[in-house]
Amino acid sequence: MMNLKNWISLKKIISISRVLAGCILSVSSYGQNVDSLEQQLYRNNLPTETFLRLCDELSWSLLEDDFERSKKYATMGIEKARSGKNPSMEAKLYRNLGVAYYMNSQMDSAQLMLQISLEKALTLKDEELEARVYGAIGNIHNVTGNYHEALTFYLKALAMFELQENEERVRSLLGNIGTLYYSLLNLNQAEKYFLQLEKESLKVDDRYNLGRAYDGLSGIALKRNDFDTSLRYSVTAAEIFHESNQKSAEAIALQGIAMVYYTHHKDYDKAREYALQALALTKEIGYQSYIAGSLNILSNIYYNEKEYEKCVEAAREAIKADTTDTNVTSNLYANMVRAGIYLNHTDETLLYFDKYRALIDDRSTREFELSMAELEKKYLSEKKELRISTLEKERKLYGIILSTAVFILLLLLIILFLRQVSIRNKKKLAEQKVIQLMQEKQIVATQAVLEGETAERSRLARDLHDGLGGMLSAVKLNLYDMKQDVIVEAEDVLRFNRVMEMLDKSMQELRRVAHNMMPESLSRYGLKVALEDFCRSFSNISFHFFGDEQRINQKIENTLYRSVFELINNAVKHAQAEHINVQVIQQADRISTTVQDNGNGFDIQRTTQGAGLQNVRNRINSVGGTVEIHSVKEQGTEITIEINLNHDSK
Repeated sequence: MMNLKNWISLKKIISISRVLAGCILSVSSYGQNVDSLEQQLYRNNLPTETFLRLCDELSWSLLEDDFERSKKYATMGIEKARSGKNPSMEAKLYRNLGVAYYMNSQMDSAQLMLQISLEKALTLKDEELEARVYGAIGNIHNVTGNYHEALTFYLKALAMFELQENEERVRSLLGNIGTLYYSLLNLNQAEKYFLQLEKESLKVDDRYNLGRAYDGLSGIALKRNDFDTSLRYSVTAAEIFHESNQKSAEAIALQGIAMVYYTHHKDYDKAREYALQALALTKEIGYQSYIAGSLNILSNIYYNEKEYEKCVEAAREAIKADTTDTNVTSNLYANMVRAGIYLNHTDETLLYFDKYRALIDDRSTREFELSMAELEKKYLSEKKELRISTLEKERKLYGIILSTAVFILLLLLIILFLRQVSIRNKKKLAEQKVIQLMQEKQIVATQAVLEGETAERSRLARDLHDGLGGMLSAVKLNLYDMKQDVIVEAEDVLRFNRVMEMLDKSMQELRRVAHNMMPESLSRYGLKVALEDFCRSFSNISFHFFGDEQRINQKIENTLYRSVFELINNAVKHAQAEHINVQVIQQADRISTTVQDNGNGFDIQRTTQGAGLQNVRNRINSVGGTVEIHSVKEQGTEITIEINLNHDSK
């Protein structure tokens, strides 16, 4: 069965995407309520401009509450705008209709309507509407799992909103991009965007987006098993959403709190309290998928409390509410089977066991096949648990004794540690100025070495290719001409052919060496083409590029290329990686490069970094960039390089 922590993470991503879309489309800015707007719309002799404005406001206001009415007013407005030859309002209303379909989970229709709106916005050169449509299309790709396309549209929208100085939209997109990186399990990038969202929201006291930032940071902490931090962020997010009356978002935050209490703290009373609060909110807003999610958490809590009757009741109610999310549904079916065993509900247990198997067959994935085996194992283990309860009590007693001893030992270690920290701090204050001077000297020296190295590589590559390469080509031509005028015996012909073969291999090796020293594609076409060519020469390296493909400072291009070359070389030779992923994101003011591998990994705190990594740090520092390394033993390494393109690196 799917691990519950993974399920809640996936459910949270989907729910957050819906909540974000709904709240980005917040209607709080409209001063008039829906009823009064409808009354105005149906007045006689209403001017066309007023009619279209009311259709726009009504279709937008009803997005979350009434899909059919929202669709109705958007369609009425489109027909009126078309007959009245008002392409600007027609484009806006197509955007409203597309978002309405999105909120109602009709993604194909949503994509079509938004594409029509985008084409009209481009024709009208309405850059504000264009950026808004890019963001909406990004939301569709995010929810449907097409994360690369989503990131491309988000970055387009973000760049345009930054140029328009639309800070509110910029904050919304920061949250969306953070959620997207979380979906890709790129936790470092996700954390960066959520922290930036927190900073920007605090500046203008944007409570809703501040809550989004804390909710995202809560999910990252939960993935890293930092349960206390996850709980703190979830509680703060729930309070903020409650104050701003964002019920959908508050329900998701409350579900996160319940998860921490019952998975880590085993405090089922607290977990149940927050799960019930989330359920009450979801029932109030009427989203069936949210109701099913809250009931699913309650069902899990009751099962852990051995309240099997309540576990089954909650699962039944959740199944009745919504079964569109297969991850939630499979967990509910599993609870019906597990609890049914204890309750001796033979017929119902067999029924849901068959449903669970049918769900697995329908998905046809290895994950669900493994889930089936795990479920069957749980039947046996749960039966055994009934026979070994006495032994478990003894183990708990030993655990309490051991925990007490460990606590006393930790207390002593903490006292010793604090004493050592005090001594170290005094030394660091004295050494800090010296280290700073050394670092500045090192950067200057590194820049000089890199400039000399680049120039020397270019010269050597040119000399090898043009000089020695030309000479070898001339030798080959002369030998070939000599052969035409001379009668050579068969044995000498074989020798001559071997010499020509060796000459061809020498020329190929010469070209390879010259290319490695300074790739022609780097100087002629730029970083993207050079890295793409280099990665293509390996069967186990994937290369992805996002953003605008524009030439940047040649020194930065050379530095990034050599750094990626060194990181890939380390991953292949030392980490023994089977697969390497290279990702480059280029924006107007910065460029970010990530190299991920599934190799041996290492402990960053304990392992001394080799000369290769130190060379990479020195190179990137010399152009004002930063290097972040995240590695786990036996799981792989992720290294992120970020360079500010506005930095004076000359």
